[in-house]
Amino acid sequence: MAMFGRVEELIGRVRPGTRLKKALAYIEDYQADRLPEVEAIVRSQMNGDKARLEIEGEALYALIQCYQPRTREQGRFEVHQRHPDLQYLCEGQEWIEVCDLHSRAGLPPYDANGNLYFPLGSQAHSRIRLQAGRVAVLFPNDAHAPCLRVNEADTLVRKLVIKIHDAEIMDGA
Repeated sequence: MAMFGRVEELIGRVRPGTRLKKALAYIEDYQADRLPEVEAIVRSQMNGDKARLEIEGEALYALIQCYQPRTREQGRFEVHQRHPDLQYLCEGQEWIEVCDLHSRAGLPPYDANGNLYFPLGSQAHSRIRLQAGRVAVLFPNDAHAPCLRVNEADTLVRKLVIKIHDAEIMDGA
């Protein structure tokens, strides 16, 4: 049930007052230059740097990352039992492969933090090409392999990943 697109397109599909709506509004504020402290961190990061910013404690927080995208062979699926991810690219591009968690058999158990990791394998999966200014919302049943290189010339990616608890969308919107 992943959602993908521009923030302004997705925000209207989300129930008012939810943390998912707040997360999308946070990205909207970033895009509109209303979060200069976040922009400063994004711009100052070097390859491999990560930072965490509290929005609503453990219920809603942002991870700011800077990295070189990896090859598909280096990728792996991840699933988060308790929360969706909102992934927004500030700079660069990447593939995110996505598959329905329930379509996979023989998976390892979730770890102590409620996360599950497993190899991509050779099977074809859905792919989202995430580019600067686009957002992907990945729910707990969406096994996702982010950070995958689009082409050999890819440069650094700068990304906001917002971890969201209690996210809801409107039905039929």
